[in-house]
Amino acid sequence: MSEQMNNEQRRAVMHLDGPMMVLAGPGSGKTFVITRRIRNMIQSGIAPESILVITFTKAAAVEMQERFESLMDDEISGVTFGTFHGIYFNFLKKSLGYSASDIVTEKEKRRFIKEALSSYPMVNADDFTMTYLLDSFSKIKNDGIEPERYESPCRLVDKENFEKIYYDYAEIMRIAGKIDFDDMVLKCWQLFSVNPEILEMWRARFKYILIDEFQDINPMQYEVIRMLAAPLNNLFIVGDDDQSIYGFRGSCPQIMLDFPKEFKGAESVLLKYNYRSIPEVVNTACKLIGHNKNRFKKTLMAANKGNGGVNVLAFKDKKEETEGVINLVKTGLRFLDRNDIALIFRTNSSAGIYAKALSEAGIQYYMREKIKNIFYGTIAKDLMAVLAYANGKKTRENLLRFMNKPVRYIRRCDIDDRINADGKGAEGRGYEGGKGYLRDKRDNAGRRDFGCPGYLICMLHDPEIKDYVKKNVKELIYHLDTLCGMHPFAGMNYIRKVMGYEAFMIKENEKRGIPKDETINELDEITDSAKNTDNYLHWLESIEEYEESLKNAQNEESRDGVQLMTMHGSKGLEYRMVIIPDMNEGNIPSKKCEKPAELEEERRVFYVAMTRAKEKLFLCHLEKNREKRITPSRFLKEI
Repeated sequence: MSEQMNNEQRRAVMHLDGPMMVLAGPGSGKTFVITRRIRNMIQSGIAPESILVITFTKAAAVEMQERFESLMDDEISGVTFGTFHGIYFNFLKKSLGYSASDIVTEKEKRRFIKEALSSYPMVNADDFTMTYLLDSFSKIKNDGIEPERYESPCRLVDKENFEKIYYDYAEIMRIAGKIDFDDMVLKCWQLFSVNPEILEMWRARFKYILIDEFQDINPMQYEVIRMLAAPLNNLFIVGDDDQSIYGFRGSCPQIMLDFPKEFKGAESVLLKYNYRSIPEVVNTACKLIGHNKNRFKKTLMAANKGNGGVNVLAFKDKKEETEGVINLVKTGLRFLDRNDIALIFRTNSSAGIYAKALSEAGIQYYMREKIKNIFYGTIAKDLMAVLAYANGKKTRENLLRFMNKPVRYIRRCDIDDRINADGKGAEGRGYEGGKGYLRDKRDNAGRRDFGCPGYLICMLHDPEIKDYVKKNVKELIYHLDTLCGMHPFAGMNYIRKVMGYEAFMIKENEKRGIPKDETINELDEITDSAKNTDNYLHWLESIEEYEESLKNAQNEESRDGVQLMTMHGSKGLEYRMVIIPDMNEGNIPSKKCEKPAELEEERRVFYVAMTRAKEKLFLCHLEKNREKRITPSRFLKEI
């Protein structure tokens, strides 16, 4: 964008005193406006040291500062740039003597929550439950509410125990002298509330406050800002309520919507010109977001003309869609640099299929976010443990992982007693130094040896083992015998359907709030990974190759390649060609959407993804999934 400004930008840049809200549509030059306004303030006589600029990420703060300093010919200005947490922690550091060593690490958080859960044996202390609790505690602090008022979306922990665990965890943190990022905001609010002289000191320091991406602010962050800005209220906020997509982190778009009511007489300006996208992309995106009710009504226009367009493509099934997307990328690479092409997904779990397909097609790609490696998940580890055991790797670790999935009432102590009695530990007959795959080991009676060494068979002759358990063990031995040497694709289907693993995992995951379809999709993706392999060993090699390609694709030193990211991760970025797969009901909008506000946020998430496209936008959907007809996203009908 040239130095020349449109009328709306000029109004925002020239504003000096009092509150102002700048509604900045996608590609409208909000960073341009913020940096030029700071320069204008300084040129108008406002002391640089009295200006505070707040963003949501460290990267954004650094970029904003660099853009501003470049504008000022790199002279040291004295303007303070930082994130909410960085600025608030600085208040605590200067006023209460906190230091970086007081900030809890992720490892410590896990240890503390595990310690808190030790008093509640009825609550499962697995990784999923601990993550759920920590995320919930964060939401409570961000909303500034008591745990008693928190409405849990999950059935993992009952309300009474949830509240007790919250307070126990808080006490453990207090005794350890640790605070987390959410505590920084709460403690700032407490500091200003009970120490008016400290609040006045910081008010005198920062008389002008600018906030970028204001739509992402949470209630407690806002409360502190209101206190700091009063009574002058030189508060300049920039954002777009249509791009508020972090509700799961506690952001509240209603705060921005209420800004004109909170600050009577506040000036308002709409940056309506989009300098990024062609008219068809802008108009289509506006048509979509217009279906949201709780928003500022606005009309956006494309400032640039250009070739391209919006295309909706239907594919028979996932295989056809994957091939179609790769062909689109190949076509795009004939005209565009690979860094100009982006694949944008609703969730990270969808990216793995395309990463693998791009790798197989010899197309370099870069993952902008660290995606979940599906082979590191519980389901993949369970399936791999069964196949490894059946094919010779008869370790205690493998057996313990799957022996009660589904429940067979095999006790860990019965296994360990046999290992200890044998004296050979986990590496007995049938598995020598990890090289025992695909070997047909048999005992003297001609039976395959499934023990470590043979402890499952030993259980059948133990008078202390209950008959119904022996029946289950005998059945398990039969299944393992059947699996030995089986192609991994067939083997995983056997484990899922015949051995009952799929039904078991669906039930277990539903207890954790994970829908049935999500579990089946994960099972399908892992199973399908073995389709084009020759045998079990070849499948293991393909997994290693996939893991290596993921590591290479996430190398920060080289961001070169077709860009892969989530819709949330795409915010603030732009590409000449954007492809969005899996535009189906249940994916976008998510099947978890139940309330109107949740549906509106899903629509905003899709709006953000659409408006990353400068010239070409491809929206893909499936007609069938696992032979079952599925519906295109309602959002496609809306556009």
